Amino acid sequence: SSQSAPDILGFPIAVHSASPFAGARSSEAAMQFTPQQLTGGPRFHHRTRIGNWSEDQELEEIRLKDFLAQKEGGHLRVTAKQRQLEECLRPEQLSASRDGTLCFGQKVMLLNQQSKGYLSVNPYDEVTKDYAAIMLTTTTRQEPSVRNVLIIERVDENDGFDDDVVHYGQNIRCVIMPFGERMGGPTYMHSEMVTALAAAKFSRHQEVTALAAPTGETKWQFLYPDVNNRLEMEGEPVPAGSPVTIRHVQTGSFLASDEIPYQNIFGHEMEVHCFPYFSLNKTQNLVSEKKGDITGDVALRRHGLPNIWTVRTATHGGD
Repeated sequence: SSQSAPDILGFPIAVHSASPFAGARSSEAAMQFTPQQLTGGPRFHHRTRIGNWSEDQELEEIRLKDFLAQKEGGHLRVTAKQRQLEECLRPEQLSASRDGTLCFGQKVMLLNQQSKGYLSVNPYDEVTKDYAAIMLTTTTRQEPSVRNVLIIERVDENDGFDDDVVHYGQNIRCVIMPFGERMGGPTYMHSEMVTALAAAKFSRHQEVTALAAPTGETKWQFLYPDVNNRLEMEGEPVPAGSPVTIRHVQTGSFLASDEIPYQNIFGHEMEVHCFPYFSLNKTQNLVSEKKGDITGDVALRRHGLPNIWTVRTATHGGD
């Protein structure tokens, strides 16, 4: 539309007024985002017809559809963690020790005297090894479950012992039976020498894992905890519920757990590793060797609490 308006000299000139919707269309075409969106700040809700509201509404509908699909399929993080906890904390029965001794094939728990936690496996904390491997920790959860119950297995049937009783110094394996969808078969408590690629996560001591193959690095021994009487107790039956030290056969180090926090899906737990926590006092080893009382391979320094474990069964060690 046009209209006449006088200019400075009094002559009329034509003034064309633009359409009231033309500015809105040009502004909408030029500006798709609000200044808040351009600067990364908070956005307006799509109900407020400002900026890129149509695309925001479409994105919100897509997110809702994805959420409902994940919820129905059980793929939400909360649902997945709940399912993991249910399969790992399924109750398990311990074996009874009628005669008070440990026997092969029994289901037991190992309690560390320093961390006050039970040896447990975490199938969702994997480690890179030649075979499938998962991490071991100690947990303060006292109820027997599939993740903290072990089976004592004999390494060699011709090891010089005729019965099925576990003896001090006898080679054994600690087996964790499979459970859940991550574990396809039994795993064996395993350790190896410290290298640049294999070490405990926090303490950097000798790493302890659960390996999916019964290799030579999965052999252990129960030893009498008092080093002064260890030689005399060699070959004697291991009482159920008694404290022991657990030595790794291949490296000679001792299974240990200290108050080193280890966070995982089960919460606050403690690290497990191999390290000889010997006392620092002098024990006059050279004098005793000179007299012929001992030899160089006899340990005389006592073990610290991180190396002391109690073997718990259904009838012993539960107090």
